[in-house]
Amino acid sequence: TRLLTLHKASPAELILAHRLHYHDRGLVFSKNGQDMKLHCEVLGDPLPMATLGQVEFDPMIRQAGVRRITFHGLRHTCATLLLKAGTPVHVVAERLGHRNVSITLEIYAHALPSMQREAADQISSLIGR
Repeated sequence: TRLLTLHKASPAELILAHRLHYHDRGLVFSKNGQDMKLHCEVLGDPLPMATLGQVEFDPMIRQAGVRRITFHGLRHTCATLLLKAGTPVHVVAERLGHRNVSITLEIYAHALPSMQREAADQISSLIGR
């Protein structure tokens, strides 16, 4: 949360400097003109996925020393970890922007088999076996 708050301060300065040309779309990460030659009409627009993956995400992966996954893979990792941690499916679906839980269940069914064993263990402990 602290890092996002600090990150939000940087675009605020850009917005003030270019308030007539900045497209404030409420994005956390957007084109800011610092890393590339941009015209004012794109300031505040969404970053292209190539930028997120190559310019921003890849160096973070290298610095962290973890196995490389795609930027979109973070979404799948988050959903899988939440489901395995016992987060209700409807909460994960809402977080991912799925219209209904059936979409989430279909995509993340691979995370559920281990949850069946955990559920069996929990019911067993509840009934004293």
